[in-house]
Amino acid sequence: MKILIPLALFFLLGLFQQETPKLNGTYRIVFEKKYEQQTFKMVFVDSIFKKVMPDAVMYKGKIKYEKFRAVLRYSSDDNPIEIDKRDFGKDTMKFTTKSKIDLSKTIARGFMVKVN
Repeated sequence: MKILIPLALFFLLGLFQQETPKLNGTYRIVFEKKYEQQTFKMVFVDSIFKKVMPDAVMYKGKIKYEKFRAVLRYSSDDNPIEIDKRDFGKDTMKFTTKSKIDLSKTIARGFMVKVN
């Protein structure tokens, strides 16, 4: 009985401490025709991302992982980019850029295609 209680506690702790998937890798951004903008690359490493423009200008930002999505922001003044967590680990992920003033308005939509 003494062994059974610690074993049950160990099992329950393992259920509650599931690891959150993180974004990793390099992706090329492709916008839908309706929202056509300049394409660029994004490099993800855990909680940080880098936006690399074709002219080699680079912007850094942070990733906030929520229950069902990841939100990418450069600063509080920029429009957030949202990615559904169900797409993590796939070669192509959908993204949506929301308005910083009204989060219900979509500014741009597209796909992130894995480069490597």
